[in-house]
Formats: sequence, C-alpha cells, structure tokens
Amino acid sequence: MAITPLKTKFGKLIRDYLRNAEIRQNDLAARLKVSGSAVSQMLHGKIVPNQQQLATICELLMLDRAQAFELQSMLSGIRTGAENMRSPFNQTMFALRCQRGLTHQQLANLSGIPASHLMVFENCFEAVPTLDEASKLAPILGCTPASLLQSAGVGGLSRSVIDQLKKEGGYLEEDVVSEPDGPYKFSTERQAPLLDLIDLEDFDGKSIDDFARRRATKVLDLSSGDLPENVIAISASGRDLAIGIPGTVLLLVSSERPSNYRDLDLCRTNEERFLLQESRRNGVKEFRLAGTRKPNTSGVRWKLPVLEIIIRPTKPEPKEK
Repeated sequence: MAITPLKTKFGKLIRDYLRNAEIRQNDLAARLKVSGSAVSQMLHGKIVPNQQQLATICELLMLDRAQAFELQSMLSGIRTGAENMRSPFNQTMFALRCQRGLTHQQLANLSGIPASHLMVFENCFEAVPTLDEASKLAPILGCTPASLLQSAGVGGLSRSVIDQLKKEGGYLEEDVVSEPDGPYKFSTERQAPLLDLIDLEDFDGKSIDDFARRRATKVLDLSSGDLPENVIAISASGRDLAIGIPGTVLLLVSSERPSNYRDLDLCRTNEERFLLQESRRNGVKEFRLAGTRKPNTSGVRWKLPVLEIIIRPTKPEPKEK
C-alpha cells in the first residue's frame, strides 16, 4: 500500500494522541490483537486500520467526538483514494466554483488569475491567496475578500489592509487575518466531485453535472491527466453493483462518452437497481468480474458513461486459530 500525505498525517495524529495519553505502542498492539510491527507501520502511514480497529483506538485513547470524527473522516478519505488533506480554503474554492458551474479556465478568464494558480488554490493544503487575488475572486464567487482570506487561516492584517477590505465591502468576524507571503507549492492534480452510489437514488437522469454540484460534499484527486473535464467520481460496493466479487468500486463517470472509451455504463433500472452494463458483440450484458455475464432484460431509467473503473477487492479476514 503506497504511502500518501493523508496516510502520513493520519498516522502522525494517532502517534501524537498516544504520546499525549502516555500509552505505549505495545499496549495499542495488545488491544488491537496485532503485532507491534503492524502498529509501527500504521503510525508511519504504511498501513491503515479498519473501522472496527479505529473505534478501538478511539476508545483506548479516550478521544472526544471531534477528535474521533476527524480520524474517521481521514480514514474514509483514504479508503476512497484521496491522497492529500484539504484545507478550508481548498474546500471553499472548490465548492464556490462548482456552485457557479465554472471550469478552472472559465474562472481564470473572468478573474485574470492563471488557471494553474486556481488549481493550486483547490489542491495545495498550504495555498493562500494574496489580497489582490482574493479581491478579484470574491465578486465572481459571490463572497467577500475577507471571507476567502479567513478560510485560508492567515493572521494579523495591518490596519491599512483592514480598512481597505472594509472599504471594498468585505467583513471581518475578527481582526486576525494577515497578508500571506512566500511561494505556493504548485500541483497539477485535478479534482472531481465525489458521490456515494446511494446519492444517485435522487438523480432524475437529466444533468449529472448539476446534480453533483448540488449534492457532493467530498472531492477526489484525479491522478490521470487524460480524463476530460467535468468528470464525477462515484463510490460504491461490489455488492451494490453485483459485479461478482466483494470489495469497493470507484467509478469515474461523465455526462457524455468521449471517443475511444469502452461502452460501459452505470445504469438505474426500472426495478430501482443499480448495475453496470456493457455493450458487447453479442448484445448488452451486465458487467461482471466473476460469474456469468447475463443479458440485461430490465428497462433502464437512465445511464451514465463510465470512463474508468477502479476495483479494490476485500481481503478475507484471517481465520482465528
């Protein structure tokens, strides 16, 4: 399992909690019924616990609800393929841009800020805007320069800058923001709105792009630069899609199928089932990794082109001796 910044952050957080609680790694290993080596790998981001083990960790460390929720959210992000932490500013920029239906290039054209900088604002945890950049973005995104700066968590504005913000119609809940300095860490990663399959029970089949903008509360880093714009990620289980093996499934879908992509669709049937449907030489059949590929005889209410499918089979739990 590859080490990512999010896994490293997750392990370090547990390590800090252990140190503060004065609990040894061997004590945690005994409670989890795993080896000390496994705990060490967990604390250094090489492996991650399952949900049951995380609940045991939170109980042993006597974490409050907020601390436990933070760890659970990070673990969910790791399980869905996320690699990096998202700052409040990253999340704010992504949400406001999606709400207005703008691509990075469209927002760049309107604001005069390069699209590469806008991608940094959504992807880099350390990114913060300058006052000039916040002032250009705010009217387009429907917020104030001050609120963008506050979401970036910067502190200590000079009086002249505070006065300038107020003059421009901005507001400050507290006079604790400061003008950022230092270079950005550029990233070429893209993001896609991330939905759970159950969210699509409310989808009417008309515009998946609009639906994702309204419904998505999470994002997924896209490692491939070959995917088209407006890709949407959908997380599901192998059981939900009846693909024949246990595990989790990540689908990258779009409203239209570009050329040179296979004829694979995510469908919602008239019987309220979700399934993957593939067009083959001998007809349209349900997609399976194991078992018989049977023809789909159900009527389809809507279907979405699947551009990429990522399957993570569940490893069987070792039998107790």
